[in-house]
Amino acid sequence: MKVSVIISNYNYARYLPKTIDSVLAQTYSNIEIIIVDDGSKDDSRDVITKLQAKAPNQIKTIFQPNQGQGGAFNAGFQAASGDIIAFLDADDIWKPEKVQRIVEIFNTSDVVGVMHHLDIIDADDKYVNNASTQGPKLSDDLAKVVLNTGNAWCFPPTSGLSYRREALAKVFPIDPIKWRIWADGCIIYCTAFLGKIKTLHENLGSYRIHGANNHIGQGVATKEQEAKAQAGIEQTNRYINEFLERINYPTRVDLSRNLQYRRTKYYQQGKWNSREVWAISRLILGWSFYSWQERVYYLARFLSKSGKFLARPAVNTESTTI
Repeated sequence: MKVSVIISNYNYARYLPKTIDSVLAQTYSNIEIIIVDDGSKDDSRDVITKLQAKAPNQIKTIFQPNQGQGGAFNAGFQAASGDIIAFLDADDIWKPEKVQRIVEIFNTSDVVGVMHHLDIIDADDKYVNNASTQGPKLSDDLAKVVLNTGNAWCFPPTSGLSYRREALAKVFPIDPIKWRIWADGCIIYCTAFLGKIKTLHENLGSYRIHGANNHIGQGVATKEQEAKAQAGIEQTNRYINEFLERINYPTRVDLSRNLQYRRTKYYQQGKWNSREVWAISRLILGWSFYSWQERVYYLARFLSKSGKFLARPAVNTESTTI
């Protein structure tokens, strides 16, 4: 079983050698590496050329004008010849057994995708407070999770994603304009409706946080960031439902089930609405990504903040967090 590793790069020359070396060091050998340089302005081209010389029969390179992550993924998928397609961010690294582990799952089950978590490291390869991308345990029926939560995000990042080629062939090419960033979200949500997705609660690599990347857990959002996030959720939902219509899936994703989206929208309106307070409270109490202790905490927090609207029914100016 051949595995194609797609690496989208934009100005990450500093990290590329360790990223590529982590793939070349895999215990599983039937691998091709496809590096798509998306119009980098640093010395990425020179670095990539030198890396390719180390393994010319294993590394393919594509240099293209900047199109964003979606466009880079499209180019990488078109060039890939593997049975399995795995994605790796140009600043992340894998543990040596990562590919062997996912191949074992694909060989012994009927899943169309395998996801796993990653440790979190900084720009200097140091572990960040023993942190990882670990989240709630997900069932193999990821479509049910997406439908129940209105496409709420709680999944591993790009470097933890791999899929059967025939499944991705139903997703690609993706819209490069709509998915200039966060194209991994498009892949995760669309493939969820194509078969079983196995989530391994094992950290098979490292997710790098540094000053130049968009990363999870960036703290309290500004108004502008909130608006951008809300628009992104709406776009994602439209795209998913268009995809479901295209594959004749019988159900559509209902954004009113998305707790993050609905709660933030209510805060932005800044006015008391008893019907909406009741609906959001029910979402919090039934939210599968929360423990019972978290449900109680977030419900109390939500009711406390909402109660202020009764005394001050003006537009709320505070930033919100989930």
